[in-house]
Amino acid sequence: MIGHLADFINQYEDVVNGLIKAASNDPYGSRLYGEARHSDGWGKVTLVSRLGGEPSLTVHRSVNPIYSDSLPNSPLSGLVNDGVFIEMIHARAASTGTPINLFSTHPVHAVTGTGDEVYMIHNGSFKKEELIKVLGLGEWVEAKYNDTFVANLALARRVLGNITIDDLRWLLGFMRTGANLGVMLVKHDMIQVIVGGYHARLNDGKDKERDDYYRLYWCRVGESSLYASSTIVDYYKPHGLANCEPLNNGEYHSYNINPRTGDVKLNDKWLISN
Repeated sequence: MIGHLADFINQYEDVVNGLIKAASNDPYGSRLYGEARHSDGWGKVTLVSRLGGEPSLTVHRSVNPIYSDSLPNSPLSGLVNDGVFIEMIHARAASTGTPINLFSTHPVHAVTGTGDEVYMIHNGSFKKEELIKVLGLGEWVEAKYNDTFVANLALARRVLGNITIDDLRWLLGFMRTGANLGVMLVKHDMIQVIVGGYHARLNDGKDKERDDYYRLYWCRVGESSLYASSTIVDYYKPHGLANCEPLNNGEYHSYNINPRTGDVKLNDKWLISN
């Protein structure tokens, strides 16, 4: 969710309920991977800013399934309709053999060389072993952190100002299965958010299932944008998400948001294929 408080106040709870339903029963995940539940934790990062004021940022992570956990109160409770709202929320289905702990629960977090913060949510998998070698880290990282944590750390090491298409293309060079991403770069005076998806097609008779599972929708809610998984939009259809279109495979959108003035700008649409 990227945009203005006024556009999300009446939609928020229904969208989150759609995610909870998708996490408890994902038909696309069942067809592709034989796993219908995203049961390995959930989390969110939320930025709220009233116009003219200072932003607040909160992070919540849990290793419990979102569909059986106690959820915090809505971040929009009691707020009026002026200001910026950004939230990335994710329910995790961990790959076999990967760590299940708070470090590996999305959104994962890293800090750039200039002190800016980077948060990432991710559906798919990266080549963790190769990224660990690039970063020059020890074997101990393998057991403690998942591929998303290491990928976000590698991205943060590269970033000098904003995240560029070259940074993203470099990261996708380490993709294994898919890279449906939400990335939030938190700077002193600006927030950059990148959302999009890319997945491998292997010509093995399961590409239709891959296309269905990894399809990401871009929905317009008033003057704001909401990006949601195919399972949420195709199966659970939250109220207010009628104006949705699928992104192309390899399409990513980059936003710049000034939380103090309320300016939200879709700066770039990138189409990447590796």
